[in-house]
Amino acid sequence: MRSDAKKSFYFHTDANSLGGFLEEPFKKIIPSQASASLPAVGGYATTRTENFNFEEIISCRSAYTRVSGREVRQDGPWSVLVTSVVEELNILEIVKAERVVAQLSVEYLREGGFPRISLAGSHFDHLRIGGYDAFPAMNPGLMDTGRDAETSRSRVPWSSFQKTGREQAGKLLKSIRGDKEGYAARGLAERFEWMDSDRDLEDDGLVLCSLVDGVDREIPGTSFCHVLEIPDFGRIFLGELLVSPASIQLTMVRAELGCNVQGQASAATGKVGGHMVPP
Repeated sequence: MRSDAKKSFYFHTDANSLGGFLEEPFKKIIPSQASASLPAVGGYATTRTENFNFEEIISCRSAYTRVSGREVRQDGPWSVLVTSVVEELNILEIVKAERVVAQLSVEYLREGGFPRISLAGSHFDHLRIGGYDAFPAMNPGLMDTGRDAETSRSRVPWSSFQKTGREQAGKLLKSIRGDKEGYAARGLAERFEWMDSDRDLEDDGLVLCSLVDGVDREIPGTSFCHVLEIPDFGRIFLGELLVSPASIQLTMVRAELGCNVQGQASAATGKVGGHMVPP
């Protein structure tokens, strides 16, 4: 294929602010709130939800998403911005936050390669766990785009996601093995062992990591880096990232409920992907 061939770009981008499902005490879907999807050609979409309350289990005062995509110049690059926000989040009175924001800024270059990615703007306002203030420690390598020429050009490069994922998995597994209470013995280690292995991560083309390195304050239960194990509640995953060379997905709060209420819910999620044609 000629390098000067006219390129077209197909956007695969969406966001939602709240949703999930329950298995106990009843089987129900938690309706997806403030969901927005970008047309394949790009454009702009936004949606908002007010005063959502699902069975007094999960609620928010308001939520909104905003997605946009455009061709910056003729024949590229192509730029995408995704924002997903939840305000006054409440999950079973245990997990509360005044505001949770997921934001992804991604630019795909005509010459291909890993896109330019920025996670600036993603944050938690006044997160509380079990009645205690929780201060997530954000990973500086993923949040700070840096000032040197190499980092500024690529923002957060693919190698940084790989390195962060492997380091976080190693620390998380070490903390699990040192857990004397045994809260995390129920399958958590298996989620991250593949990221801590000696094999080349390029074999998978996928990285699981987090914007959050840990919580800088004592909370009920046990903290395993960005994973919080809370007795009589379940697990909370903070700032979860799933990254491949072609896409990135950020979920700021993911709950695996394991008490009288069982199920899963997520809050403030955004995903960006796309393909150039011809490749």
